Amino acid sequence: MTDTKEKNEWDDREMGALWLNVKQGTSEKYLTGHINNEKVIVFKNKFKEENPKAPDYRVYKQKELDSAPAAKESTEEEVDLI
Repeated sequence: MTDTKEKNEWDDREMGALWLNVKQGTSEKYLTGHINNEKVIVFKNKFKEENPKAPDYRVYKQKELDSAPAAKESTEEEVDLI
């Protein structure tokens, strides 16, 4: 048995990876990761019940957070609205 991984069809088809996260203070789950070298964040569509043809999840480009506290606060507020 070798330590090297054999490349297969799935490796060639992979576009990225996502990780499950839970928002602090709530049980709201969301995904973060990358698709084709683009950072993304994925939220469950809260308006799905209003339209059965609406998507179950929405994928967004993830904003880069500034090191300034004001920018971080506004980003957290935006996440709450989605």
